[in-house]
Amino acid sequence: MVVPAFGHEFKSKYFTLLDPNVTLINHGSYGTTPTCVIEKQMEQCKAAELYPDEYLNETAEENYKHQVKVLAEYLKIDWRNLALVVNATVGINTVLRSIKWDFSKDKVLFHSTSYGACGNTVKFLAEYYHLQYDVVEIEYPVEDDQLLAAFEEKLSTGEYRLCMFDMISSQPGVMLPHENLIKLCQKYSTMSLVDGAHAAGQVDLQFLDELHPDFLTTNLHKWLSVPKSCALLYVNPKHHATIQTTPVSWNYTAEGCQAIKDPKTAEEIEHNDHLMHNKFWFSGTVSYAAYFCVEEAIAFRKNICGGEEKIREYQWQVQKAAIEAITGVFGPGSKLMQNSTGTLTTPGLFNVSLPLDAKYSSIQQKLSTDFNFFRRFKAQCDVVARSKKAYAPFYFHGGDAWVRFSAQIFNEVQDYVVAAEIIKAIIMERLDEQLQLQK
Repeated sequence: MVVPAFGHEFKSKYFTLLDPNVTLINHGSYGTTPTCVIEKQMEQCKAAELYPDEYLNETAEENYKHQVKVLAEYLKIDWRNLALVVNATVGINTVLRSIKWDFSKDKVLFHSTSYGACGNTVKFLAEYYHLQYDVVEIEYPVEDDQLLAAFEEKLSTGEYRLCMFDMISSQPGVMLPHENLIKLCQKYSTMSLVDGAHAAGQVDLQFLDELHPDFLTTNLHKWLSVPKSCALLYVNPKHHATIQTTPVSWNYTAEGCQAIKDPKTAEEIEHNDHLMHNKFWFSGTVSYAAYFCVEEAIAFRKNICGGEEKIREYQWQVQKAAIEAITGVFGPGSKLMQNSTGTLTTPGLFNVSLPLDAKYSSIQQKLSTDFNFFRRFKAQCDVVARSKKAYAPFYFHGGDAWVRFSAQIFNEVQDYVVAAEIIKAIIMERLDEQLQLQK
């Protein structure tokens, strides 16, 4: 097999739906789907309309199971522990709202850089039902040992029933020592809920069948080339009986969804092996079009791209060149967010600081501490960046301004030069406007 050269030529051949005028360096937010996979999705949409009764009642279930098995084989994990859900946030909600909480005493631990939507799910349960929670404060760049120590200080108290943590955070876009965090949870008899929204397509997931966390969810549309929106939910077998779908539906009382305690016969064992499938393949009328493209997406990555190793090799290559180019544009003092052991960056995500002149210090302080002020400021910048077709998310962390970039197989270093110049100019222009308002 001859693997084609990645970069702009690859994009023009395999990502033909992308606007050629867009400098796409924010793949991490939503994902980008190859044309052949979108065509497969369109086929599925048409198939569903040809004869809905037949499609939903006779073909959908087996196709769903087939896609899960293909995915499991590719990721090298047990298909019986997997389900497809709409996105990682749904996966997190599915878990948190399936647990039989004792609201009088149960407590959840998560971290300050958790994805806001997932943190809000915990806060919802706290506000509506009085679930208790605590937060591990994290400021990057941080060493893995320091982060683990901060979690262990909390977990060692024995106060927490569940710990929710990222594999790869959104902002900052950095890797957490997730395998050691799983082990910490097990050490202190705390359930682990792993938010792997950015994991599939960036990180190997074989550890699921080795470490057996309680729960993990990961998007397939961000980095694994599946159409929007599709995610994987992993559930440890010991929780198959209690996990329920979002929404709760017919499957809640269906015979095939009830676990058999202490199964003894082969038939009873097989029944329990299919609980995840029976519960999740149908919870109401939905479009399966994205779900049924998993096999096509994997075929693209294997047969066209040459496999995960080739993809990641190129991502690391373009990322290295991009960091040098971006820091050159951002100017003296610009740096990559990294720790001493180099564990924070992932193949597809990296963060670069944008140094700000001392004259902006009061504005910078307000942007770092006043969330609503920052949101208004960012919204103004984002509108302009999108109009110039070169968008990447920026944020303040540890008092500094950072921009999160994505590296994908269709990127070249010039993309980052163009985007960095545009983003820097937009932010500086808005800062100057704020400076004038202060006078």
